[in-house]
Amino acid sequence: MSIPGLGQIAPQAPTSTQRTINLRPFGEWRFSIPHQHSTFSSNSSAAGVTVRLVAGTAERDGTELTPHKDYTFLPGTKSKLFTDQGCTLEINNTGGYPLEDRVVEYPHPEQSPMVSYINLHFGLEDYERAAAAHHAQHPLPHQQQGRQGGGGPRPKPGPRVLVCGPHCVGKTSLVKYLGALATRMGSQPLVANLNPTDGLLSLPGTLSAAVFGTLMDVEEPAGGFGVSSTPISGPSQTVKNPLAFYFGREKAGEDVETWKQMTERLAVLCKRKLERNRDVRVAGFLVDTAPVDAGDKEGQELLAWGVRQFDVNYVVVIGSEKLKTELGQRFASEKTSFGEPVTVLGFDKSDGAVQIDKGWRQKSTETAIKEYFFGGIKARLSPFTQSASFDELVVFKAPDDPYEGAPVLERVEITPEMAHWTLAVMIASVTDSPQAIRFSSVLGFIVIADVDVERRRVKFLSPVSGRLGNHPLIWGRWPEPYLNLLA
Repeated sequence: MSIPGLGQIAPQAPTSTQRTINLRPFGEWRFSIPHQHSTFSSNSSAAGVTVRLVAGTAERDGTELTPHKDYTFLPGTKSKLFTDQGCTLEINNTGGYPLEDRVVEYPHPEQSPMVSYINLHFGLEDYERAAAAHHAQHPLPHQQQGRQGGGGPRPKPGPRVLVCGPHCVGKTSLVKYLGALATRMGSQPLVANLNPTDGLLSLPGTLSAAVFGTLMDVEEPAGGFGVSSTPISGPSQTVKNPLAFYFGREKAGEDVETWKQMTERLAVLCKRKLERNRDVRVAGFLVDTAPVDAGDKEGQELLAWGVRQFDVNYVVVIGSEKLKTELGQRFASEKTSFGEPVTVLGFDKSDGAVQIDKGWRQKSTETAIKEYFFGGIKARLSPFTQSASFDELVVFKAPDDPYEGAPVLERVEITPEMAHWTLAVMIASVTDSPQAIRFSSVLGFIVIADVDVERRRVKFLSPVSGRLGNHPLIWGRWPEPYLNLLA
């Protein structure tokens, strides 16, 4: 059979591999399902590896599994299931996927890095309780009307945590874990991502943030941070409204000044959310970052910029004692706007953390783009193929090699080279200045399917119907067009 955007899918024999795994307390089942199988299948029961919790308790990145319920994990998933009390899992590899997995257990539970992560959660929870008590005594300015003493000191927010470390040590997993535990306790933390290589409820190439007030979906390919949890991508039990800025490059170092300005803009809007929402203010921030190594002065400067913009008071370093020492010295004399010290904490990386190579990341980026337009196993979407004249679309592009004094955006003519690129639709007007357009937030994305120069027509794929109106488009440098969605 053929599915638009995915080409031919060869039928597979319904092979089945079923087994049972018993985990001791603080044990982990680590698994990886390769990308070579299609994310989509005509037989949903054979779309991935199915796991059922038959005894005990287990969780994925802080979100608990419901006993005796089947959870399906799709190709392209690298993750783990953790238990603090011990559990029995049934694994059903219906489609015969080349599943790579292993059990990680420790002779003594206290040897597990998860113990320190749980203790970190409890420490942040204590800080949050103190912030709630302080907030009760010093309400936000717009809540002080009619109260004696209005206009007093600002109520101190909850913990503002930035997680950092080298490549593949579990930074994003820890952010997910802390966010999920906070949500399970009834909190509403604001989670931000400053790493354009990944996407937080948005496509890669963006910097984004969202309030996590509902439980994450255990089956999300990205553990709850995937694009299928966004309203634009269809129905979901964990819909979250992300605020996204389109950086359009893979790494911050490719355009440091633009990254800094976008980080500053994102932080301003996030802090505004804290000022207006008591629950979010008490819960605080969780900030994910790009990899950085000890001795990397440029990377540490970008971390310091994020710490200052988000008024961070806890820097969590995973997997590098030397980096923890360097950052401890760097922030030793710094204070937040509330007079708090910037505390640097060091944690070991999990023994189950795995390396992710360039090929895997490319496949993950392709999967995220497919998921954005076509949905996943839970919600199949039908994107709209639309046509527009060259005159109806206004496209801007950032300079290929930014230099001091270069324009942030330049208007460009539509050319055949745009075919198969993903363009960002901005919440701005075509009459706005390039500066305003560049640092506006993202409305959504389209993919250019075909450019007909003779007819001066563009065919593009959109997740929703309707004209683009006067919204400008930005053509970035990344993600590159690895695939043709309409092939």
